[in-house]
Amino acid sequence: MRAAIIYTSKHGTTAKVAQMIAGRLTGSQVSIIDLKKVKCPDLNSFDGIVLGTSIYAGTSSKTMQRFCKDNIAVLTQKRLALFICGMEPDTSKRQQELTNAYPQALHQHAVSTCFAGGEFQFEKMNFFERAIIKRIAKTDKSVSDINSDNIDRFVQEINK
Repeated sequence: MRAAIIYTSKHGTTAKVAQMIAGRLTGSQVSIIDLKKVKCPDLNSFDGIVLGTSIYAGTSSKTMQRFCKDNIAVLTQKRLALFICGMEPDTSKRQQELTNAYPQALHQHAVSTCFAGGEFQFEKMNFFERAIIKRIAKTDKSVSDINSDNIDRFVQEINK
């Protein structure tokens, strides 16, 4: 099976999670595609597609939103899985972020979905981002909260 992991990442966490997923997929030839570098990947050459986006202030990337809208017909014809990266501590809000990140038709078609956790990477943030994180998350240090267990479960469901 040829699979594509297609993602958008602002500071690199979603890219890191995409690599983690690629390393755990079995029996697949995996291509990792950054939508910032490849605007219109050829989806027809893949049997399975994993989509990933970062969440900022409860919202997914505009690039991913546009990609999903423009390619929904093809995406719903493929084996599909969806993940998000974010730092929301509340589990019910995490689920809401995941639900809001992708169109309902993609959720209904997906074989698996995942809240993969996230990171605050202060060294990559601009002044305003650091100020907001300090105020909301009450931290001024880089923090990693990538959830390997969720990623393992996600990949197991994809590998079925």
